[in-house]
Amino acid sequence: MHLGKLTTKYIIPIGIFFLVTLFIVGVKFFVIKVGVDQVGVRTRIWGVTRGIVHKDYGPGWHRAVSGIDQWDLYDSTVQTLELAKEPSHLGHDERKEAAIRTADDYDVSADLIVKYQIKKGEAWKLRQDLGVGERYKIIEENETRDIARSVLGRMVERDLYNPEEKRKRAEEFKTQLKERLTPRFVDIIDVLVLELRFDPQLERKIKNIKLAELDNVLNKSKALAAEQRGITQTIDADTEAIAQKITGDKERSLTVLDAETSKIITELLAEADKYLVQKKAEGDSYKQQRKAEGTLLIKLSQAEGEGLRREALAGMGGDIIVAMEAARNINLADLSISSLDLNLLDIDDMATRLGVSDTKGKLRVDSKTFKQIQEILNQPKGTDTTKPK
Repeated sequence: MHLGKLTTKYIIPIGIFFLVTLFIVGVKFFVIKVGVDQVGVRTRIWGVTRGIVHKDYGPGWHRAVSGIDQWDLYDSTVQTLELAKEPSHLGHDERKEAAIRTADDYDVSADLIVKYQIKKGEAWKLRQDLGVGERYKIIEENETRDIARSVLGRMVERDLYNPEEKRKRAEEFKTQLKERLTPRFVDIIDVLVLELRFDPQLERKIKNIKLAELDNVLNKSKALAAEQRGITQTIDADTEAIAQKITGDKERSLTVLDAETSKIITELLAEADKYLVQKKAEGDSYKQQRKAEGTLLIKLSQAEGEGLRREALAGMGGDIIVAMEAARNINLADLSISSLDLNLLDIDDMATRLGVSDTKGKLRVDSKTFKQIQEILNQPKGTDTTKPK
C-alpha cells in the first residue's frame, strides 16, 4: 500500500518529467522543423557521404542530429526587394532608392520594386553556389541597381514623364534581370518602376524652363491662331463675294433663260396657230371640193336617171306605166264590162286595150309588172283602187 502511494506520488511524475525532457532534448538535438513558408537544405558534416544533400526539404519535421547534420532554411515565398526614398514598411526587404544619371546628364533617383522567388527544387543548388546565409539577396540588390543604371540611364528628361516609356523600360528591366538571376536559381516575377525623381532644386529649375518654353509655345500658338483667323476671315470674305457673284450670275442666267424660253414658246404657239389655220383652210377647201364633187355626182346621177327614165318612157316601158296608172285609176264598181267582148284573164289583151303596144305580136311585160297588174285585177269588188297598197 505504501508502495502504491509512493508510485503515485513520485515515480509517475518523475517518469513524465523524464519523457518531456527526453522529447525536448530530442527536438533540440535530433530533429528540426521546416515552416510552411520555408524550404530546408541539409548538409552532412560527418560520415562517408558528406556534403549537401541534393534535394529540398519541404514543411515538416526532419532529422537533424547534432554534429552530423547541418540545416539551412530559406524563404520559399515570393519575396519583395523595395528600393525607395520613403519605404512602405510592409515587411519588404527595404533599401535606399537607386541613383541614375540620364542620357542628357540629369541626376535622377528611382523607386523600384522587384518581386522574386527561389526556384522550386533548387534551393540546395543556391546553397551550393552561393554558400550559407542570404547572399542571394545581396546579389539580387546589386544586379537590380546595375541594370537600373543601364536601362533607365538611356532615358532622357522628357521620357521621365511618359508612362508608356516607363512601362517599356520596366519590361526591358525585367528581361535583363531574368537573364542575370536565372542562372543563380532565382525567378524574377515582376519589376515595377514606381517613380523617377529629379533633385528638388533641379526639378524646380526644369519646371521653370518648361513653363517658359510652354509660354513661348503658347504665344506662338496665339500668334498663329490670330494669323489663321485673319486668313480665315479673308477666305470667308472671298467666299462670300464668290457666292454672291455666282448667285447673281445664276439669277441673270435664269432671267435670260426665261426670256428665251418665253420667246421660243411664243414662236411655237404662233407656228402652231398658223399650222392650225392652214390645216383648217386646207380642210375647208378639201371639204368644199369634196362637197362640190358630191353635188356634181348627184346632179350627174339625177340627169342620168332622168335620161334613163325618159328613155324608158319613150319605149314599151312607158306604155306599161301608162297602162298601170290607168289600171290603178279604174273603178271597177262603176265599170260595166261585157265578158263577151273582154276576157279578163287575158293579160296581153287587157294591156293592149289599156294602151300597151304590141311589138312583133308579143306583149313585152316583165314579171314584176305582170304581178302588179294581176294584183290590181284580183282585188275584190268595192275596194278603193285609187291608192296603191
